[in-house]
Amino acid sequence: MAAWQVYLNGAFVDQDKARVSIFDRGFNGGDGIYEATRTFGHKLFKLPEHLDRLYRSLSYVRIDCGLSPDQMETISRQVVERNLPLLPEDEDVALWHVITRGERYPSANRAPTVAIYCFPIEFARFARSYVEGIILVTPATRRIPPQCLEAKAKITNKMNHAMAVFEAKQADPRAIPLMLDLDGNLTETDTTNFFFVSGGKLCTPMARNVLGGITRQALFELASDMGLEVVEGNFTPYDVYTADEAFLSGTSGSIQPVCSLNGADLGGAVPGPVTLRLMRAWNDMVGIDCVAQALGHLGDNESKDLLARWENSLAA
Repeated sequence: MAAWQVYLNGAFVDQDKARVSIFDRGFNGGDGIYEATRTFGHKLFKLPEHLDRLYRSLSYVRIDCGLSPDQMETISRQVVERNLPLLPEDEDVALWHVITRGERYPSANRAPTVAIYCFPIEFARFARSYVEGIILVTPATRRIPPQCLEAKAKITNKMNHAMAVFEAKQADPRAIPLMLDLDGNLTETDTTNFFFVSGGKLCTPMARNVLGGITRQALFELASDMGLEVVEGNFTPYDVYTADEAFLSGTSGSIQPVCSLNGADLGGAVPGPVTLRLMRAWNDMVGIDCVAQALGHLGDNESKDLLARWENSLAA
């Protein structure tokens, strides 16, 4: 059986043979950056935009990866092309870039570590959320403030996000953390941006406190096309408790509706009407029904029931 291929430090190797030194600064210090996108219908989504963000992150942490943006794009597409023959037609992949400062020892080797790889998206992990909604909890662990580490850069050290996940799941095993800043304002989850709808406006935390998601930016454009005003600001959990609806946006799951925050139901249908309009527009933009694709990866009976509920939402 053919093996998945990984690009590592100038060569394509079988995934199970890819090795990184224990002295790598990414391993023993979180000294690196990463980027992630995915395919829709086996086509990469906004790769140039993702790579632009990757190079901004590299510039911020002062790592020279040794590849030009054009070379990085060529190699990225090759990674996906080499692995697509192993992928069933109804599957898609996440494409990851991980770049570290390289080995701490020995001193003779100061080259960065560059790894580019892909793997099948775990649709079953989040498929139910499209119909049942995401449960959010605000954990005690706060988002690292931009005065300490710039939120716009994708840094490999994710310990504060990991701690937030552990705390949220202590409150509810199904929960996802919605982190606050040091002043109690909403920021983001461990992997996604956050939006809510209030007074007919689409509201989201200020860019200063969150990663500038590529999906987030695409939603700004879709909202503009729909005549929907987008407001970036400092919001607190109170604003969500009194909102009409809410959702998360991110690479793998695209748009996922939220059903509750800290045990308080948002009320109304899941997904809400504005969220549903955006989900429809998103599906039109990427050329596939992302929800139907994800739900198809559940067990037959559960998939059939949830697909029926999704189709009823579309028909409403």
